[in-house]
Amino acid sequence: MSLAIYTYKDPYRLESEPYWNEIKTCPYFCVSQTLVNGLKYVYKSDFQQGRVTTVQNLIEALYEYWTSTACAVKQHTDIDNIITHNISTLLNGSLQQNMASAFLFNREEVFESLRIMFELNINLQDVVEEKLTPEQKFIVEIYRIISNSGVIADFTIDEKHSIEEIDKSISSAMAKAAEYAGNEIDLSIIQNDRIVIHGVHQFSPIMLRAIEKIAENKKVILLFNYQPQYKNAYQTWIDIYSTFDCPIVEFDGAEFHPNMEYPASFQGNLLADNLGKLINGDIDSLNFGNSFEITEFDNTTEFANYVADIFARAEKTDPTNPMGNMSEQIYAADSSANNILKIYFPEQFGERQFLNYPLGHFFIAVANMWDSAKNELVITDINDIKECLDAGILKENHLGQLPSIFESVAALFEGCTSIDEMTGRIRRVRKNKKHLTDPTKKEYVSHISYYTVTNDDLELLESALQDLDELSAYFYEDFEKRPHNFKEFYKKLKRYLQDDVLIGRDLGEEFSDIIRRVLARLEEVESIDASASFECLKATMSIYLVQETKPGKSANWIVRNFEQIDGDIIRSLAENKNTVYHFACLTDEDIDSVNRSNFPWPLDGDFFEVAQEPVDWKYQAFVRSRKEYKNFKRYALLYGLEFNRAKFKLSYVKRDGDKEREPYYLLKMLGVKRVKHEDKKTGKYLESLPEISVSLKSLGKFDEYDYYRFKICKYRFLLESLIENTTVYRDDFLLLKYLEVLLENQVKEELQGVPISETILIEKLNEAFDELKRYFPYVQNVNRMDAISNIRSRIINGKQKSFPILKNEERKYMMIRELFIHKQLSDPRTFRKNILADKFPDVSEEKLKEVFSEDSLKKNRYSKEPDLWCQYCANREYCAAYYAETN
Repeated sequence: MSLAIYTYKDPYRLESEPYWNEIKTCPYFCVSQTLVNGLKYVYKSDFQQGRVTTVQNLIEALYEYWTSTACAVKQHTDIDNIITHNISTLLNGSLQQNMASAFLFNREEVFESLRIMFELNINLQDVVEEKLTPEQKFIVEIYRIISNSGVIADFTIDEKHSIEEIDKSISSAMAKAAEYAGNEIDLSIIQNDRIVIHGVHQFSPIMLRAIEKIAENKKVILLFNYQPQYKNAYQTWIDIYSTFDCPIVEFDGAEFHPNMEYPASFQGNLLADNLGKLINGDIDSLNFGNSFEITEFDNTTEFANYVADIFARAEKTDPTNPMGNMSEQIYAADSSANNILKIYFPEQFGERQFLNYPLGHFFIAVANMWDSAKNELVITDINDIKECLDAGILKENHLGQLPSIFESVAALFEGCTSIDEMTGRIRRVRKNKKHLTDPTKKEYVSHISYYTVTNDDLELLESALQDLDELSAYFYEDFEKRPHNFKEFYKKLKRYLQDDVLIGRDLGEEFSDIIRRVLARLEEVESIDASASFECLKATMSIYLVQETKPGKSANWIVRNFEQIDGDIIRSLAENKNTVYHFACLTDEDIDSVNRSNFPWPLDGDFFEVAQEPVDWKYQAFVRSRKEYKNFKRYALLYGLEFNRAKFKLSYVKRDGDKEREPYYLLKMLGVKRVKHEDKKTGKYLESLPEISVSLKSLGKFDEYDYYRFKICKYRFLLESLIENTTVYRDDFLLLKYLEVLLENQVKEELQGVPISETILIEKLNEAFDELKRYFPYVQNVNRMDAISNIRSRIINGKQKSFPILKNEERKYMMIRELFIHKQLSDPRTFRKNILADKFPDVSEEKLKEVFSEDSLKKNRYSKEPDLWCQYCANREYCAAYYAETN
């Protein structure tokens, strides 16, 4: 095996290394695209993209099938079938079943573990079973079954590469990179007798296989930075590369020492020098002449908002290249702030994946609802139905019509578990509306959201739900009973996307292009001759329903991780003098990576180091690199500060949930000063939304109930009196409260003047409930008991001997409760006995005309007036004022 390991002292002076001529004209593979970009930035034409690309591109070219979608799906089906049907009994009955369920639930990690085992070509005779956990015994058994069965072909890595095939793979990787970058590459001038692999700290088994295979036919040069004066910090690299069967060649060269050649970065370089010495234990040589600060962010959201402000300013300055124009280039030991930044700037994080579009959500939602045992849709989360209606593929008269209808009738489907139940309730509403003649009942239902929807809209929604049921059955009915079910499903899906979606709908060029690339991915897998469970099909959806990445559409992470420091930091030499390199999330937890698992479940360090003793160098290199990841971020921080040539900044996030954290212990030992981040926007007066302009052309006559809404909350008056012309209850909580009010009012009407009797009252309440529940088909017996108990306690007070004769005042009170749920409302937190005491006064016609004059309404800003009454407001879902007030 022809292998050489070289180190270099200074990433800015590779051309000074004695092996420069050896590496500048051969295929060159970097650990990351950022390192590719950095080398191109520093060395210009000597490191053009194409000749220089990533190790991942090399692996995908050399092991094309192993890294393909088809291979991944086929292996998933094999693993699923073995766990479900073929694994022998290793544990007692229920434990075996629980173990199988756990493996199916964690199928992605199990899949990764098995691929690692096959990539390492683990010999089962080297495994000491008594040293394994039950979970590891289970996965070893799966490995054994695969190895001794026909499906081993799906897990066999093609190693029969001739020198011509290797050359072709290397050329293919370079050509792909050149095309991606928009470059032309002349492969004939590249010296193909050797390759370089630069900067890899985390070796995967397949990467090590590639190195071994290529080294059989040509020289492989492994390259990494090494500073002997910071031996302990850099020891992580030595420990990993020492596992290769090859000496590490360290060439002479100038060691790094901070100096004033670069004044902007001098303080950061000095900090790097101190860190390196401290890690070495060389405390006497520390230079305490400089003081430095670390900014404290209270939580991840505060940190993300800080980054968002920087990015937004850069985007204003140069919309075409905001990342390059950020005043701070940010690298975080924990880059989870990107999860928040994705919401603020989604276009920055690469092309939106198919499954993140409404149509993709449709397929996810249908798969979530399909019950393969019952062979039908089973609704456990009504939001899945909403996702299907949002997708725009079910028939509607205009885009967004179905979601709008559903929003109005959603409460009707409370408790529904099937499409049949949902359509049955729609038909019941339509039937009730058709036969409703009693003016009192018409008034009742006018405040129920699903009775305000037109019959045409209800029919459209019913038809869409039936179409959804049919479409789901088309894809999934009898799925597990069909032979070759994966192949048949992919054909159906491809036909549907091709004929019904791509050709049958006006999608726009951008989304049509995405569909075409999804179809290309489906072509990879449609010939797979495999059968497996529906759960396996669902679990692999994120593999086959993904479009191929389009050049120029890859993600640009706003907060980069520490793995990207090596390439980006060497660009600092030519940065704007005011640019700051910001190293963030510097806590012990984040730097030491205590939350990261070294191996996918159920594998762990003991599986590799205690239960086995293999001698193969690839095995040792893989395990060592995984175990050394805990030391990588410490090195990366040192490297970043060491070779930064611009200003620098340090920060950490104090809170992780309820846990408070401290700055990284090495920084504390060097006397770092903590400075709390102060948001310059905090305390700044933010203008309210512009005043609401209301068209008053169709205003009718206002009544006292409109006045009461106006008194309670101007915004509520706007929504209910000016826009909807009435109160309409939409959510199940308020609808049940409203049912209770109707129940009480109806019984009061029917029992006027009748002697008070609890027996008669309970009997009448039950009769009235049975009559009214037709309008509330989701109510249950517990709702009946609660409502009757509440009403009974209000009416049976022991003072009156007969039910009162209703007068105007009592009827007004009953109507107030219909529209506001409560006429009296106490607040136990503030000891206010009745916060509605002055909200329902008698009001004259003159007062109504004065308050609701056209001029007055046009001038009103319809402000929100939150209080306890917001809990019973029919529009509470559209207004966050109460929640903001209580928080």
